[in-house]
Amino acid sequence: MIMRKSAAFIMAVSLAAGVCGCSEIKHTTSYLERQAFEYGAYETKPAAETAETSVTTTETVTGPSFTSLSLEVPAVYTQDTELVYQAEDYELTMAFQESNTKTDYTGSGYISGLTGELQNTFVFGVEVPASQHYDISLVVCADSGAECTLLLDDRELTDIAVEANEYFVSVTVPGVYMELGGHNISVSQKDGEMYLDCLVLKNNTTLIPDREIEAVPCSKNASDETKRLLDFMCENYGKAIISGQYVSGAEDDVIERIVRTTGKYPAIRFADMYNYSRNGGDPETTGLTESCIDWSEQGGITGLMWHWYAPVGEPGVLEKSDDFSQADAVTDEDVAKASAEELAVMAKAGAVSEQCIAIIEDIDTISEELKKLCDADVPVLWRPLHQAGSGLYWWDSEGSECYKWLWELMFVRMTEYHGLDNLLWVWSGVDGEYIPDPSQFDIAAADIYIEDDAEMESCYQSFYALQEMAPEKLIAMSECGMIPDWSLEFRDGSVWSYFGMRSVDEVDSEMLIELYNTAEILTLDDYTDY
Repeated sequence: MIMRKSAAFIMAVSLAAGVCGCSEIKHTTSYLERQAFEYGAYETKPAAETAETSVTTTETVTGPSFTSLSLEVPAVYTQDTELVYQAEDYELTMAFQESNTKTDYTGSGYISGLTGELQNTFVFGVEVPASQHYDISLVVCADSGAECTLLLDDRELTDIAVEANEYFVSVTVPGVYMELGGHNISVSQKDGEMYLDCLVLKNNTTLIPDREIEAVPCSKNASDETKRLLDFMCENYGKAIISGQYVSGAEDDVIERIVRTTGKYPAIRFADMYNYSRNGGDPETTGLTESCIDWSEQGGITGLMWHWYAPVGEPGVLEKSDDFSQADAVTDEDVAKASAEELAVMAKAGAVSEQCIAIIEDIDTISEELKKLCDADVPVLWRPLHQAGSGLYWWDSEGSECYKWLWELMFVRMTEYHGLDNLLWVWSGVDGEYIPDPSQFDIAAADIYIEDDAEMESCYQSFYALQEMAPEKLIAMSECGMIPDWSLEFRDGSVWSYFGMRSVDEVDSEMLIELYNTAEILTLDDYTDY
């Protein structure tokens, strides 16, 4: 029989027990809960954040010295492979029956009996000829739609949702690394009933990252220091990973712990500008701008994000509220380069809304702080309006067109009206529909948080999903909840430009030492040497 294939193509993503296409990345429950707790409203922020002071760290901290380690990358031996395993050829338990009433199966038939009611599992025993990356394809059919989990040797790869269809379709999970020898690939039914025809294994040929990224900032008037930073990132892309660590406000306690443990400083110091929001912020207590200048004087790279409290009403960041709607701010008027006086005239004439004016005033306030860094010649990895497409925040909860309008407004106003020439623009998102114009960002990034009982591994699925969304851009891990397995990142080709660790409180000291003393992980010394 000739198999009728659909265009179904599934990209398994490490961020969640779910599936998505190449234009979407999912969140984990733990990430959503953390955001809801920390940024639901101003008064819910943890005490450690509300107690920031304006004291900056100027003292150089020293730590132990360790021998530089060489990265050990698992071997990959590329070999052309196409293996087909017919489900009906396996010894069937009482739960499964061989059938042949449909017309487009392969082999001598297919099996029925995979049902969500039984939560049962079918296991393919396979033998692969080389240690390499394989595309795993299931040929399946579900009359009424179904969902199953695909596992490799008892390790969950992804959930697969099969839409209702009278024909068999091929659903592919690309680029799964398998070592030479025998493995079990299991199909565990979660919901609905599914017919299983066969499993196909092919050597992967698509996960080949583009390492040649042109070091040209999207800001046409970028400063020399900003250009040098982008040069450094592009020169090392695919060869090494730049280390980064988040701090709380002006305090560098977490960085000091890293130095005292590993003897090394991270190259990037990340921080959040939420306290500079006009509605609910407390800029007098933060000292963040000054600490960024101090860090730059030590030779470090500055990364800034902005949990932007809604400009009007309750000062929270999560979703839209009854007090504020971004959609009401959107206008066709050319406001990006308008002066305060011109905006006042527009508002009086009813051409723009109160929400629009409030958004622009917030952007102007943040720009004043960024201008201090610009005047001090401090380049910034600037990541506003993060997690686009998640629907979690007010700036992305009213659709992609509203989001892209806001991104363009901020980009033009900051770069042209305020003349900020020190920003490298980082877009982070989960849905390709929210991608801004490629001329308005330099780096595409993802926040990688996995469930507590899962392994970090390389997160290559998210890497390649981002690369498909934003070709010809650097791909970065803007946030992560635990240390990624950098040896697997090199094995899988997902060599992120940089990572930003949120916390190291739960990280074992030996892991930190190994991370910061591996030659392929770039630290502050590597950047200052450059």
